[in-house]
Amino acid sequence: MTRVAALDLGSNTVKMTVASRGSAGALDVIYERAEVTRIGEGLDKNGYLLDVAMERTLAELRAMAAAAREHGASVIRAVGTAGLRGASNSAAFLERVRAETGIEVEIIDGMREAELAFRAPSSAFGPGPVVVVDLGGRSTEIIAGVSGRIDQKISMEVGSVRLTERCLPSDPPLDSELEGARAYFRGLLAEAPSWPSGATLVGVSGTILALLGLELGIHQADRLAHEADGRVLHRDAVDRFYDRFRHLPAAERIVGSIIPSGRADVIVAGMLIVAEIMDHYRQPTMRVTGRGVRYGLLFEML
Repeated sequence: MTRVAALDLGSNTVKMTVASRGSAGALDVIYERAEVTRIGEGLDKNGYLLDVAMERTLAELRAMAAAAREHGASVIRAVGTAGLRGASNSAAFLERVRAETGIEVEIIDGMREAELAFRAPSSAFGPGPVVVVDLGGRSTEIIAGVSGRIDQKISMEVGSVRLTERCLPSDPPLDSELEGARAYFRGLLAEAPSWPSGATLVGVSGTILALLGLELGIHQADRLAHEADGRVLHRDAVDRFYDRFRHLPAAERIVGSIIPSGRADVIVAGMLIVAEIMDHYRQPTMRVTGRGVRYGLLFEML
């Protein structure tokens, strides 16, 4: 049975899944790995990838390439998203990645990212209408569709890292900064897809998984990854944890492995984004999945 690996090089986190084709077209997941490397650190301010961010990410990509091959992957496909789209030195970095790991990374635009993010959730939570939210470090995609067909999509060039860097310079953030961030993101939602009648809201992101882990009391990422798919995140829980974490400095927001140090400094902005999207659609709950962009790639490959 052919095994392949799909890799999502996001602004904050690198994720990889090795899988084969199971019965009835389903994916048989063999191995998964994720690590916060924040390739997009300081990108808004500088316009280029920092040396320290490139070294962190390259080290993880070497480890992922080795792990993929150890688990029998005959092909590795990788995509880079908003953390690479706007960087002046991304081409030089990706040449290093190719030379040192053998991985060719395709930089995709927000619309392509939206299409990949929609594929697995629409399969899992359809065939009725779904609205999928893919909250990244530097962009957020919202995609609406039914029976696997995308009807509306938007890619907003702001995620938890970018919103933190632009609007929340204080640690912990000031009330005025949080209100400014909220107003800014709320304005972007004016262009969001309309709500299809009877739709299910589905969330894909490390932030959303972390919120679910907090609500369920599961603080280990490996366990959460196995238990998260299809579980329900409640809007009142988002408020509860937002109110708690907004008053803490980043160093005190670390929770087990679901909120590591590389996510702790941007988790408040991520929570704010989740709350605004749920309020925009007037949804008291959100279904949660860890099957995002890389699963869309796996469906294409297999």
